[in-house]
Amino acid sequence: MRKLLNPLSIFAILWSCFQIYVVYGTPLDLMVAVPIHVMFAAVLVFLSKPLIKNPDSRYYSSARWLDIASVLICIGIAAYFYIEQGRITTRIAGVDPVTPGDFVVGVLTVILVVEATRRLLGRGLTFVILAFLVYQFSGTAMRGIPGISAVAHGGELTASFFRRFLELQTLQNEGIFGIPSIVSYTQVMYFLLFGAFLETFGGGKLFIDLATLLVGRFRGGMAKVAVIGSTMFGAISGSATANAAIVGNFTIPAMRKSGLSAEEAAAVEAAASTGGQIMPPVMGAAAFLIAQFMGESYRNIAIAAIIPALLYYAALFFVIDSSAKKHNIKGVSAAALNVTWRSTFLRLYLFIPVVSLVYDIFAGRSLSSSTLRAVALTIILAYLTRLYEKTRNGQGFFRSVGTTARDIVVDSILALESGGRAAVTVAIPCAGAGIIVGVASMTNLGLTFGGFMLAISGGYLIPSLLIVMVMVIIMGMGMPTTAAYIMGSILAVPALQILDLPLISIHFFVLYFAVLSMVTPPVALATFVAAGIAGADVWKTGWIALRNSFAGFLVAFALVRSPALLLEGPVHIIILHSLVTLASCYIMAVCFSGFWRTHNSKLENVLMLSIGISFLSFDAVYVGIGLAILAIVWLSQGARVRKLA
Repeated sequence: MRKLLNPLSIFAILWSCFQIYVVYGTPLDLMVAVPIHVMFAAVLVFLSKPLIKNPDSRYYSSARWLDIASVLICIGIAAYFYIEQGRITTRIAGVDPVTPGDFVVGVLTVILVVEATRRLLGRGLTFVILAFLVYQFSGTAMRGIPGISAVAHGGELTASFFRRFLELQTLQNEGIFGIPSIVSYTQVMYFLLFGAFLETFGGGKLFIDLATLLVGRFRGGMAKVAVIGSTMFGAISGSATANAAIVGNFTIPAMRKSGLSAEEAAAVEAAASTGGQIMPPVMGAAAFLIAQFMGESYRNIAIAAIIPALLYYAALFFVIDSSAKKHNIKGVSAAALNVTWRSTFLRLYLFIPVVSLVYDIFAGRSLSSSTLRAVALTIILAYLTRLYEKTRNGQGFFRSVGTTARDIVVDSILALESGGRAAVTVAIPCAGAGIIVGVASMTNLGLTFGGFMLAISGGYLIPSLLIVMVMVIIMGMGMPTTAAYIMGSILAVPALQILDLPLISIHFFVLYFAVLSMVTPPVALATFVAAGIAGADVWKTGWIALRNSFAGFLVAFALVRSPALLLEGPVHIIILHSLVTLASCYIMAVCFSGFWRTHNSKLENVLMLSIGISFLSFDAVYVGIGLAILAIVWLSQGARVRKLA
């Protein structure tokens, strides 16, 4: 417990307690609670990411005082919103004046959020935010300039314009405290708390052990364990980097022992961890954001995401199986598994809170209360299980009651701290992206970009999708998926809506490429984490991870072509298109692994690539021709295998 006696841990615990309090205690208006939520996150950033890290620097003392001042200003801003809540929550935007206090707090809030973003995430998202701010105040000057006049906006750079900017960004639920931060406060924080409790009480280790028992002895061994384990852990954590760091510490060394190179092992884990961000229920906070942007229930979005997520992991599983067959990588022997069904069975109770959480959500209970009920259930079951184990091992019952309660309290406090720290990685990107959303709203940038994109693509679907794909991947390099998705959605969704595409397909298309930016070189965060654990070359690892994930790119295009994959339409169409897409994923897997029944020739790889893409037209003629060609390739490879035998 002594390690928690520091300002960073104390604020993290207080933040988690605040989130619990607003559910069961006195409710706060969003215009008060969300700023407090964001300021808690900013405080943790300024405490954990000092301006100057080197104590020997001549400027260290001055910089440390600046860090402390930043923390105090954040606390002051939170206090201002709480004290002024009566006026702030009842004011009418555009009618009631922006007071001097509002003005000062607004300016400081924008500065602190940008700086917290820079310290936490580096220059990537920070540069984008600054570029949007420059556009906000210089967009009017673009009118009449050849080549860029199409993206100019109509605002005038006056004092009134600046006040309206601050009002939208900090006194309304549109900018910094808009939808992204609201989602972080009302939904994501609670899922992260639940994930922290589940991990603290052994959930992460359970997922790895269960995956090992299920697929560890099959061909590919620990590589398949990485896929299954990352699927289960990622469904709760919703973070590719956290997934790679936690699961990768178990799976990457084991994959190396099974015969995979450092780059291959890291690439498998990076691709598997990335998929966790499209796996319900958490989906890296994206499911909650899509629900808010579309005005849909979270439950419907999470259900719609199931088939695409399973297709992504099926494609990855196919790639690993084919590669294992190619390189003759066998499974782990029963003696080397180091885990038994008996020891795992005793920890399966940790799935009960997960089932309870899913049930409560589908029953219509609020997300915050559902997750906190799941947390309480986790604590109770952990207490009963530990109490049973202690008494079974010969400790006295009454003594065990007290010691077990003490251990559970300590672990719960650790989980509160862990949850608070984890929430920073969502709250700050959401606040920073909120600035971008506010600028886009005030300047009507979404429709402006839509017209610009359609002018380049000529209004054709595939070129438009390719432009959006490249844009989202580039924006997603070096920043969290949440921020990449938000930026992609505010620009791409209005543009693609002009092409009369289903709204849910557009959002999932943007999300998939925001997610896949985590494994797309040159800047791929999940790859960096996995390669660091494996001691692998980052560049080589990135390209292998991209190859392993390539089917995910095609799934994204398939979602636009067939909304049935998002459970939109008749049941028989949903089943048929899902099977066709699964077949396409399998074909692409054996193509990119270079092995089916034997090593593929260059011509066979070209044919498989073409067939895999053509399947996603969902045209019966193309599918029939493709199957006929595949049959010929199958027979041809069989003849080569028999000849070599």
